[in-house]
Amino acid sequence: MVIPYIVLTVVILSLNLALARLNPEPSIDPNCTSVRDLFANASSEFIQCAIDHSRPITLCADCVQEYLDVLNSYNNISKASDNGTSCLNSFVNLDRLGIVHTLYENSVNLWTRAKCYECFALANGTNTPIPSDISHVFQSLYQDFQDCVNRSREDDCTKCMDTYVKLQNYFLSISNENEKIGVCMDIVDLMNTTWTYWGGRCCKFRRHNEIVFITSTVLVLVATVLFYIVAQIYTKKRMPTIMERKLLTAYCNCE
Repeated sequence: MVIPYIVLTVVILSLNLALARLNPEPSIDPNCTSVRDLFANASSEFIQCAIDHSRPITLCADCVQEYLDVLNSYNNISKASDNGTSCLNSFVNLDRLGIVHTLYENSVNLWTRAKCYECFALANGTNTPIPSDISHVFQSLYQDFQDCVNRSREDDCTKCMDTYVKLQNYFLSISNENEKIGVCMDIVDLMNTTWTYWGGRCCKFRRHNEIVFITSTVLVLVATVLFYIVAQIYTKKRMPTIMERKLLTAYCNCE
């Protein structure tokens, strides 16, 4: 019983192989291959760019063109077809992994999580590499602060206080404190760096000034109290003794 079963299995496999040779799987159209390769290159370049600009974080500003290339190349795959059949549906996403679509979603998710879309303006709902108003104003204020620090050098904590406060107030006005990333990540990282610099350098300066001020105030108060006490003691010592004089009416004859 086993031998006939094995023979039957071999015959069926042989027939399947013969049919596969007569009807091979359709190869990917050169047009589909071309757009797929362009997407692969765009995805690779965007990932490399994101890693290169992960610290300090300048992902949005320095990788915007690579991200737009990912969007455009994926859009080209979606539009490309082979004999009326979409390349994306028929050839690229046949496997369960959906590698192309997964890579595309990962790129979009990274860009969205970093809120990079807030750093750039939209044109008819389409992403552009043009800085948004928020990005433009913040970068202008940040540059003013940097210029002040470079000019003032050792005295930046006093001379650059106004530019620092303007920068910080604008950041707080555009940042949503209810979200993990309140605004475009490039701006968040730049502000964090500014806070670290100012806190490590100028907060010590302010604490020193406050200590000097408090110490001076305490010394003035102590001196005032001591002066008042000494004045009271000295006045009492100098005060003349007043003796009451009794009228000797008993010894006077008033007749």
